[in-house]
Amino acid sequence: MAISADTFTAAAGASNDLFKGFGDLASSDLKAKGLNLDASGLRIKAQGDLAEASNYDLAAGLANENEQFTVASTAIKQAQLARSVNSAIGTQQSQVAGAGFAASGSALDLLRDSASQGSIAKSVANDQGMITEAGYQEQAQSYQTLATAGRAAAAGEMDIADQTDQLASETKSAGMIAGAGDFISSAIKGAAALAPLLAL
Repeated sequence: MAISADTFTAAAGASNDLFKGFGDLASSDLKAKGLNLDASGLRIKAQGDLAEASNYDLAAGLANENEQFTVASTAIKQAQLARSVNSAIGTQQSQVAGAGFAASGSALDLLRDSASQGSIAKSVANDQGMITEAGYQEQAQSYQTLATAGRAAAAGEMDIADQTDQLASETKSAGMIAGAGDFISSAIKGAAALAPLLAL
């Protein structure tokens, strides 16, 4: 009995499906490894974003401390100016009294001018302190915003990494299922090719 063309076709189909099965497994494995590398890269980037956020938290803390130092420094300057003005006015009053003048006319104008100059100096020192405090507050808020953005970016990257890992797992599973189907098809076609030979 002669071997038919169908036997050769079945044998070729079995061989084709066998190699296709190995190809499906290898292809899905490579795709899954690529997705796992992408997920690892995202996790590394997320760790960098978290480290950056921590640095912004530190910078915000320092800006808040500088604001408090400015508050204390401004209060000290105010006290020093008040003491200096009171001392100058006291000295002027002593000089006017020592010279035998009454606290009126030019002497009174001089005392009033000294008090006014002292008040202006205290006001300028206060305003400068408030401007510096506001600058540190703005700086702290800016750093806090950057820290929050860094943590949000890291959370998003971790979420995408988790989804990418899931996709890698599904890709590998799908490749294994396709490969198994190809191996089963190869076995069936191989059996069909061998059946006529065994019947001889």
